[in-house]
Amino acid sequence: MCAKRVLSVKNLSVFIRKTSTMSDLLEIFQKSVESVQPASLLEKQISVTKSHLVVNTTKHKFGKRCHVIGFGKAVKDMALKMESILGERMQRAVVTVPVGIFREGKPSTRIEFIEGAENNLPDENSMGGALKIKELAQTLTMDDLLIVLVSGGGSALLPLPVPPITLQEKHELIKQLARKGATINELNSVRKRMSILKGGGLAELAFPCKVVSLILSDVIGDPLDFIASGPMVPNKDSPQLATDILKKYELYDGVCDSIRNVLCEVQMSSGNIPMKQGLYAHVENYIIGNNKMAASAASVAAVSRGYQSMVVSTCIEGNANCIAISYAKLAAVLAKRLTGERDCDILEKYLEEFESQYITTEGLREGIFKLEDKICLIFAGEPTVVVTGTGKGGRNQQLALNFAIEIFKLHIPRNVKVSFLSCGTDGIDGPTDAAGAISPNNMDTNWVKFAQDCLDNNDAYRFFQSWDGGDNLVKIGHTGTNVMDIHVLVVEKK
Repeated sequence: MCAKRVLSVKNLSVFIRKTSTMSDLLEIFQKSVESVQPASLLEKQISVTKSHLVVNTTKHKFGKRCHVIGFGKAVKDMALKMESILGERMQRAVVTVPVGIFREGKPSTRIEFIEGAENNLPDENSMGGALKIKELAQTLTMDDLLIVLVSGGGSALLPLPVPPITLQEKHELIKQLARKGATINELNSVRKRMSILKGGGLAELAFPCKVVSLILSDVIGDPLDFIASGPMVPNKDSPQLATDILKKYELYDGVCDSIRNVLCEVQMSSGNIPMKQGLYAHVENYIIGNNKMAASAASVAAVSRGYQSMVVSTCIEGNANCIAISYAKLAAVLAKRLTGERDCDILEKYLEEFESQYITTEGLREGIFKLEDKICLIFAGEPTVVVTGTGKGGRNQQLALNFAIEIFKLHIPRNVKVSFLSCGTDGIDGPTDAAGAISPNNMDTNWVKFAQDCLDNNDAYRFFQSWDGGDNLVKIGHTGTNVMDIHVLVVEKK
């Protein structure tokens, strides 16, 4: 029997018709998102004394003036919390945030919020915000302290192309790369090469000011030079890398002259900026949150709801369709174990195959062999989708739908139930109003054919709208955070 329940993330609620397992999946996802809410992360890690900003236990002197800048999907609450912590110490704050993030209107604040990057795409508004951030950075002196708030989505909210490249030219090239299936790291490498502020440009403009950068990571492994395209760290890419990436995806021959000319130029950084262990000496970078925190919280939530759970990997990346096949195979092997087929060699062989494809949690094999029933596996990362169709959807909906098709092919035992959720922690999956979806169960051949047609046209949103009144779409709006995607796989006896 299905029931209605309220799923709340922060102050946003949405009614979702659900089975008991669907309720569990939503609760697990909710707890993962709550664990990386930026305001609570800052509250735990940031404090002030009369003369210093304290990050964990490290002190940074305020100097004569203290300013705040920020850019990304999660920086709204980071900025408001910093304003609360700093009080009158904060002289000026300029922060670029996604369009629509102020659901109930802008709060009373001294922060200059600039909304832009609708559908996570750079636009004139976000470029205007980037220009204001650039102008503020250029006014700073060695007597100032600049606090920089960075999160995923920062690339689209900090667009300032190297002249003569126009915003439209840069956007169109990045869009083409994404449609070809380029990874987030590849996209960021090309962005940095065409940007004034990315790839360390903002840090160089702020020199000699002391900079404290507080980062909510949306990139696997937390590489500082790729989060928001690395505005506060040196660009370590070879000058040829962006060109090589474009050639890899057969786009280089078609780029416009302005981009080609910039790519051919030798980029010169300011040689007079002191370095420390390969980073700018005047900048201190702190990772305040990442997907490991979210995945761990999801696993804890699963245990609290009666599941035997473990985090399998926080480094899931690659083609979403390939990942769906890997997950489905793992679910099928575990399903057979639950029915009494305790062939350890089969599971061992598959885990070896899985580990060859993805970076996994230490002790994965030992941990999975201990799981007996109500198994809940947590994965995190950011798959990619090669867009060849004209439909509507996102990588999470694509992954959830493909998983359902693969499970159908594998003929799971009737007395075992397999459930799967794939959602973005930012609440937005592609150019849709959903964070992701829960894979449908019990599809017949007609539904599978429709699902495959939608998948082939990159039209997963259409499928989920049609299935069960759209109840498998997870719609929560902007969550105020962003640490990539969470995947929850449940295998249990009926």
